[in-house]
Amino acid sequence: MDLLDQFALFQTQLVKIHAELHQTIAVDEPLNANIEMKLTPGALPVQNGNQTAYQLGARLYCRGTRPDKDDSSKTVAAFTVECVLNAGYQQLHGEPVDFETFSKHHVSLTRQLYPLIRQQLLPLFSQLGIANVRLPQEIIQSAVDSAPRQVH
Repeated sequence: MDLLDQFALFQTQLVKIHAELHQTIAVDEPLNANIEMKLTPGALPVQNGNQTAYQLGARLYCRGTRPDKDDSSKTVAAFTVECVLNAGYQQLHGEPVDFETFSKHHVSLTRQLYPLIRQQLLPLFSQLGIANVRLPQEIIQSAVDSAPRQVH
């Protein structure tokens, strides 16, 4: 079930954005980045009229590493970035979807949330002087294709 066929994003709230450089990074220095995204469905604190509405919390954690200058077989932490966003979704079409069904199929909404988070992070990377980090265009497509697993 693709919830994007029935639900529309009606609000977002940036809850947290945290970035930390662990060391100075040269502009052309090669970096590796491990990206994790976790989604947490929940009920909205205030329902939006008579229509079904749910909240989806999204947490993206990115940890950058570079090769150790003393031992090339090891890596050292270069930076960490965390972005937490709450998104409100309202059902516009179809029979009302209960929370259990929403929870089971919420991963399909990542196709819409990931670009919003990516839009927040790219300027931040640039400000940190690590503009050579490139986030994938579509991080979750393989998870959507293999739903109903939750992405962590």
